[in-house]
Amino acid sequence: MLDAYGNEICKMKKKIMALRYTWHMNAGENMEQRRVTTAFRHFALHTKCYVYVYEPPFPHEDDDTDYSHLKPVIMMKASVMGFDIKVYDGETEELYARMSKDVARELFIAQDSYCLSIEPDVDVAFMTALALMWDYATTDMKNDGAN
Repeated sequence: MLDAYGNEICKMKKKIMALRYTWHMNAGENMEQRRVTTAFRHFALHTKCYVYVYEPPFPHEDDDTDYSHLKPVIMMKASVMGFDIKVYDGETEELYARMSKDVARELFIAQDSYCLSIEPDVDVAFMTALALMWDYATTDMKNDGAN
């Protein structure tokens, strides 16, 4: 992901060997420090994502994924049909952002499109990165036949 000036601010990477669909957000020197891990779970009626944020010292991107000592700081949850995704605080359930899927565009053009609404005083770049990770992961899950 690039900022407005073309500088890389983070990179997203799928973990290949994992029990859950897991993605990492790396930043820092050479984009090698793992800052965030997202773990997706697909239930019968909805998909949920647990967002774990690391504290310094940050693990290297190639280190084992161990977030057992962390609590999910942010949760993402899709509605039953998957067209409305809420991004909220893992403890207080305060809403940070909402993603709405453009169903007509998906049906007629076969292309995913979202509207991302972010609450005031919430990091726009971080919410955008989480939205991208959601789209990458759920598209990957569909392609693998998990849905």
